[in-house]
Amino acid sequence: MTDQEDPKDGANDADQESVRSILRRAKSRRVPEVDLLPGVQRRIRERSRGRFYGDGWSRRGSPTSTYVVTSLLMLVILVLVYFVLIPEFKIP
Repeated sequence: MTDQEDPKDGANDADQESVRSILRRAKSRRVPEVDLLPGVQRRIRERSRGRFYGDGWSRRGSPTSTYVVTSLLMLVILVLVYFVLIPEFKIP
């Protein structure tokens, strides 16, 4: 067995290095993300003359009063269920 190097190894290393450089360049390119939703909703609203997305619900935040009323209603229901399920509680 001889320690002679194969002449194809040098070409193979050059090919591998060229592939690595191509992959590095492809990895470094980043396309910035674009938020398309507001533009699409605006275009649909304009074309449909307000039939879709015309009320503003899709563009505005959720109403806080709905959350407050719902949570208070749930609290009242939980208190009623609690008093119904306690056997020691007696109504005078």
